This record gives sequence, C-alpha cells and structure tokens, in this order.
Amino acid sequence: MINPIISIMAGFLLWSVLFVTLYGVQATGCHLAGLDVSTIGNRPALRAVLVALFLVSFAVIILFHRRARRRRMRRDSGNDMDAFSREVATHVWLGAAIATPLCFGGVIWLTLCGT
Repeated sequence: MINPIISIMAGFLLWSVLFVTLYGVQATGCHLAGLDVSTIGNRPALRAVLVALFLVSFAVIILFHRRARRRRMRRDSGNDMDAFSREVATHVWLGAAIATPLCFGGVIWLTLCGT
C-alpha cells in the first residue's frame, strides 16, 4: 500500500512537473527557434509540439485519475483512514484533471513567444 500522504500529493505533484515541462519547452523553443524558423504548413512547429505535450499531459492525468477511482472502488478494508485517504487522493486527481486544460490550454490559442 502506498503511503496515504504520497497518494494524496501525487496528483498535483505530477501536474506541477508537467506544467514546468510544458512551459519550459515553450520558453526554450521561443529562445532557440522563435516563431519563424520552422513551420508545419502555415503553423509554427513549436505550437504543434506544445499541443502534443498538452494532450499527452491531459491523457496521463486522466489515466491516473481513473486508476485512483478504480482503486477506491475495488478496495474495501476495515481501516477508515485508508478509505478516507483513497477518497481524498481520487478527488485530488480529479482537481488535477480539471486544472490541466485550464492552465495548459493556453498553448493552443495564445501567442507563443509574446509580442
């Protein structure tokens, strides 16, 4: 069994790693390549990379949320603290799943490298 504190913190810990990765790739892409260096059709390649990272991040968070939800449903131990920590962890993963498109979705429509 995973430590209850770790299972509760894992949702937003993974979310924060993905957040730093996504916007780190954006900053690096803007610094090294800029908007005009490489394109796919008439779109910047950097945007395609960022959208792909956004979709992968969202899929990973959703998969972990579903896993936590299945674990909560499957286990029926007599320990109320374990049941409570699984319940809280499931809700934390749900919060991370809701926060992902809200915070990462800007890479789809906002300007990539500022003005």
